[in-house]
Amino acid sequence: MANDKKPVKWVAIYTRKSTDENLGGDFTSLDSQREYCQAFIKSREAEGWRVFPVDYNDPGFTGGNMDRPGLKHLLSDARQGKFQAVLTYKYDRLSRNTKDFLHVLDIFDKHGIVYVSVTQPIDTGSSVGRLMRSILVDFSQFERELISERTRDKRAAMARKGKWAGGPPVLGYDADEETKKLLINAAEAKQVRLLYETYLKTKSLSKTAILLNKDGLRMKKWTTRKGNVHGGRRFNKGNLDYVLRNPVYIGKISHKGDVHEGEHKGIVEPAIFERVSRMLAANGKKNTSPNQDKHNFMLRGLVRCGACGHAMTPNFAYSKGRKYFYYKCVSVGKLDKSACPTKSAPARELERLVLDRIAFLGKQKEVVNEVVERARQMTGTELPAKQKERVRIIAEIGRQEAEVGNITAILAAQGQAAPQYRALMDKLGQVQERREDLEKQVQRLDCEVVELESRQIDAEIIRRNLESFSGFYTKLTPPQQKELLALLVGEVVYDPAASKMKLTLRPLPDLGFQVVGDKVSFDERLNWLRD
Repeated sequence: MANDKKPVKWVAIYTRKSTDENLGGDFTSLDSQREYCQAFIKSREAEGWRVFPVDYNDPGFTGGNMDRPGLKHLLSDARQGKFQAVLTYKYDRLSRNTKDFLHVLDIFDKHGIVYVSVTQPIDTGSSVGRLMRSILVDFSQFERELISERTRDKRAAMARKGKWAGGPPVLGYDADEETKKLLINAAEAKQVRLLYETYLKTKSLSKTAILLNKDGLRMKKWTTRKGNVHGGRRFNKGNLDYVLRNPVYIGKISHKGDVHEGEHKGIVEPAIFERVSRMLAANGKKNTSPNQDKHNFMLRGLVRCGACGHAMTPNFAYSKGRKYFYYKCVSVGKLDKSACPTKSAPARELERLVLDRIAFLGKQKEVVNEVVERARQMTGTELPAKQKERVRIIAEIGRQEAEVGNITAILAAQGQAAPQYRALMDKLGQVQERREDLEKQVQRLDCEVVELESRQIDAEIIRRNLESFSGFYTKLTPPQQKELLALLVGEVVYDPAASKMKLTLRPLPDLGFQVVGDKVSFDERLNWLRD
């Protein structure tokens, strides 16, 4: 008599709930989802379906992305072939994003795993199921986008009614989760009033920030539902300006540029808020000019402070009716001169110095040859090694593919009822995972080989650009000059305290040379400095 018993088909159950509400109870939404799935599997026992004895749960995780521990565990076990099907209560439990959903299903398909939904006609083992999965997941993404639009509209409506529309907590207030009202935090409110009073006395954002930080005062600090701590940063000109301009402190709600009367009480007197607003506007006018862009700042985005490592950005100032252009350390711009010892670099002088050094390089054939030769040495030693490693890994991939073929042949001949079936499946998963890892290594090596090969070409480009730099740079328009410098120069490290400037060429980021004072000199070794 023939044995009609179906081979065992292990089915993994995946559950997810977007919010962590009620997850601490005795029976949760995740439990409900799992019970429905278990009942569904029970109904198909005759087909050999069995519950895979591992829980894949994601409590309190959104379906909008793939960053979920339970899902990562599920996909890892799927790649190892530990089960033959995946079951969820609804398709959107797996993902609410079309691209992510199809990516997950593609992983399942590659490893021979069927995906099934309890409440919807999705069974990727059939052509109709595959069609329905695409249709339903598109509707899921549409629903997600619709929810986002409704949320935005709801926040706008709340703001019009004077209610707190959400967002990061505001210094001086605590938000009531039920009423959506802002409640005054007495201790922080005192700090806010002190902040306004200090600014009126100093008439300076940077001086106010320094005084507040010196007294140990900080921005709003809060803890999320998941226990993550945010805020508590020191004051600087940026966040201080934001606080001083926020109409929430006179009992108003600002949303998308519109200001509405709020339900909450103000902390600052309207007259004081108005005085501060006028002072901020007046100080802002002093620092602006219609002629701000008269200087082209050729090294924009290329200069870095040698003392603190921050970028140095274009700035200008007036003194005795004359306008000065310079590069200023970002850390100084955020606070004041006490934040970094590096003084601002005169823009024209620094740019002229860099241009002179590039022109000098172009006239020194031995220097240009050294640049090209150094690039060739780098590629000459690294490139063959990378290519040899690539050949070795490709050979190992071939061996792994042969092993996969042997295991597959055994499984095809003996079937799922074979005693060593689980061991073979585990081995198959390990081999396939190893092969995927090797393929990633080959992709990485391919990128490195292309980069090393391109360096040889880049070195020749440097040779031509350096040798002809003096002749054609002055003939270019300012935008073209700026573009050329951006292509040629990697960075300029400015360190006036040590009377040094370091210039690095972009195509060869690990080669640079040092300028001491206002002189350029190279010893016989050319004194190359690594970054």
